[in-house]
Amino acid sequence: MATTQRTQYGHLRDTQRSKIYRAEHVLGPHTLGNRYKTVTDCHEFMMSVIERKTFQDWFPRAASTLSVGLEVRPGRGARHAFASSPFAVTLPRWARNEPVMIHELCHLVVHHEFPHKEIALHGWQFSQTYLKIVGDVLGPNAHRKLKASFEENRVKFTSPRKKLPVAENQRQVLRERSVATRSATH
Repeated sequence: MATTQRTQYGHLRDTQRSKIYRAEHVLGPHTLGNRYKTVTDCHEFMMSVIERKTFQDWFPRAASTLSVGLEVRPGRGARHAFASSPFAVTLPRWARNEPVMIHELCHLVVHHEFPHKEIALHGWQFSQTYLKIVGDVLGPNAHRKLKASFEENRVKFTSPRKKLPVAENQRQVLRERSVATRSATH
């Protein structure tokens, strides 16, 4: 049985990062979303997302925590926007647009809603959360574009299927077939 690879922080290995970045270009700041000048404006936008009824229904733990503790920091000297779990988002000037802020907010949501050992930073939980929030905030057209881009870039955004248990007599049959196959090839 293969072992699951984890990062030093206990998360599953992030195998979708580049796929997500490639896919989300359909939401680029030049095509969708308003730009914001100040960190205060960014905070107000993110709070307006958190205060939506749909957000609170979908993500109750994140909503209750982030509604009182969200911190938006200026990204002076930072090249990238990033979420610092559990409450902070850092946004350089180039990242002060709705698609990037939603992306970073999704990292915080996933941190609060899912067990750490079951998530990758850009895993299916992140992607599913991202699709929901984009559809709710940026609208159905943005949702359709992002979902189509996820599918085109093979981004996983649904829960993996559960493997059915194998009965002991079926395991024995599989073992015997494996032994027979190895014997035939050697």
